[in-house]
Amino acid sequence: MKVFIMTDLEGATGVAGDWSDFNPGAREHESGRRFLIGDVNAAIEGALGGGANDVVVLDGHGPAFSIKLEDLNPKARLIRGRRILELEGLDSSFDLMFGIGAHSRAGTPDGILTHTLSMGISNIWLNEQLVGEIGLWAALAGHYDVPVGLVTGDLAAAREAEALLGSIETVSVKEATSRFAANCLHPELTRKLIMEAAKRAVARAEEFHPFKPKIPIQLKVEYRDSERAERISQREGVIRMDGRTVLRRSDNVLELYSTLLH
Repeated sequence: MKVFIMTDLEGATGVAGDWSDFNPGAREHESGRRFLIGDVNAAIEGALGGGANDVVVLDGHGPAFSIKLEDLNPKARLIRGRRILELEGLDSSFDLMFGIGAHSRAGTPDGILTHTLSMGISNIWLNEQLVGEIGLWAALAGHYDVPVGLVTGDLAAAREAEALLGSIETVSVKEATSRFAANCLHPELTRKLIMEAAKRAVARAEEFHPFKPKIPIQLKVEYRDSERAERISQREGVIRMDGRTVLRRSDNVLELYSTLLH
């Protein structure tokens, strides 16, 4: 059993405030890293306890240096550094994917640190369904026939994952009280919950199905500024819908992502 773990920082246990509070160099950066590695190692421990024999972790936040290699469970491997692909290192050899530290999509009213990929994007629709990073991860993993079995993050992220992917394992480590504040569970508790959920997810692996949008797949993106929409609209196959919105259709979700979101 081979498990791929995608990570982000905003949805990790205890992480709150603005990005200026916890991004590299900020006053809360080191505490945020400790919270994240606690969640990640709990997921690794649970996956191995459930029967996985190979675990790969992708450092997926910003410049991809949120996870210290020396702090990672030594039974797992880490992909770090500026990546080319959103899910760098994922391929069809994996049996299952986890999303650890996830957050809800841009505009979610009851989520913390809500956004989708960057502040330059307002909305993304996949086959006319509004999605965030969780949905994009699931679709990209689905390209390789890899299902998502576990998502951890704030309560809004867990609800978003369940609405899109059905009866997967989720863990809510905090609940937003506003966009930049949250009511947080203690890390000792969240690590136990994540470990148990990861173990269940591996045991249930055959119950999960890859998320595969109906073909032809349509990806529509609304940017915050018209300049980016104009630039992207010059690429092959891209249709400009209005001043800030473009779309493209293809049978390949990786191609769509590369065209509209890179």
